[in-house]
Amino acid sequence: MASASIKIAIIDMYDDTSNLGMTCIIDILNNWSKHRSIQMEYQIFSLRDKGEIPDHSFDIYLSSGGPGSPIDSAGSTWDNLYVDWLHHMLLIKKPVLLICHSFQIACRHFNFGNVCLRKSTQIGVLPVHPLVEDPIFANLNDPFYSLESRLYQIIEPNDENINALGAKIIALEKHRPHIPLERAIMAIKFSEKMYGVQFHPEGEKNVLLDFFKEEKMKKNIVDKFGEQKWEVIISNLNDPEKLPKTHAHFIPNFLNLAVGN
Repeated sequence: MASASIKIAIIDMYDDTSNLGMTCIIDILNNWSKHRSIQMEYQIFSLRDKGEIPDHSFDIYLSSGGPGSPIDSAGSTWDNLYVDWLHHMLLIKKPVLLICHSFQIACRHFNFGNVCLRKSTQIGVLPVHPLVEDPIFANLNDPFYSLESRLYQIIEPNDENINALGAKIIALEKHRPHIPLERAIMAIKFSEKMYGVQFHPEGEKNVLLDFFKEEKMKKNIVDKFGEQKWEVIISNLNDPEKLPKTHAHFIPNFLNLAVGN
């Protein structure tokens, strides 16, 4: 890219609620910039609570996860701004990464499948299975592991609409041979420049360990899912081959692709 300093837009979809996602995203950007010796500046746009949306002048765009229903917001002012922005980004071929809630809205808007509630909340450090070789998965295993925290899923892919946009499903959720339910879509390559993921590749081990060890959070997990579920989450967070690898590579892979190397 020709600019002396790369300009990155971050769309904050957390609706002015407390979250760890934005902190982790910004830390990754700063670490990547330092490691690559690339000058970078970023700007945050609070879409849902303030109606802010970036223009086309940025080099790279990231759009965060967030709370609530990706279905009920359809037709709202901020949602209309967002889907118009999605179309514009595809048209001008800017690098975009859509995370969790952002991804769900995009799949709903383009009618890429059935965006619906899960039978139960999905939370923890869980496997993601790539379906194709793609540079976004560089240095990651099959499966790789990432944080999931979601009430919704995308199933029953609409192949006609996916193919019409030139998109491709590139990852699915964990194998569940004992459960007679369709595996959810975990990642789509919308175009050569735009990726969307259902998981949280920004999740950082130590930040999440502190979060899940908080007394209130632990009680919530134990009350809903049992003590064993909480212990599995902590064990997976402490595994150096799981979350740290995804945190170290996935978003940096996207950024490297965005700058052309």
